[in-house]
Amino acid sequence: DLINSYAWDTALVFIQSCSDDNRYSQQNSSNSSLSTTGTTNDVKCNIYDMASNCYEWSTETAKNNSRPCVSRGGGYDGSVALASTRDGVDTANNDDYDSFRPLLYL
Repeated sequence: DLINSYAWDTALVFIQSCSDDNRYSQQNSSNSSLSTTGTTNDVKCNIYDMASNCYEWSTETAKNNSRPCVSRGGGYDGSVALASTRDGVDTANNDDYDSFRPLLYL
């Protein structure tokens, strides 16, 4: 399944509870180009790249009809988006800093 906002927010709380770095969910995007997942030391508690690298599509929908999809996190494009950021995007959005994160049910 595509990650939903509840799972995203729960992962951020989990990272803060098991890591010494409470700033992780507030880390600004610091990459200047796309990196292979796991190569930028952006891993906490075995969860990769929530704070920089790619914005990620979620199942959440926005109230804005022209930008109904929601992406989470921060991208390498030089923005100052936080891991907790929600941003409305349109359905035709295809930037190379957009991605998705599957949610596995165990």
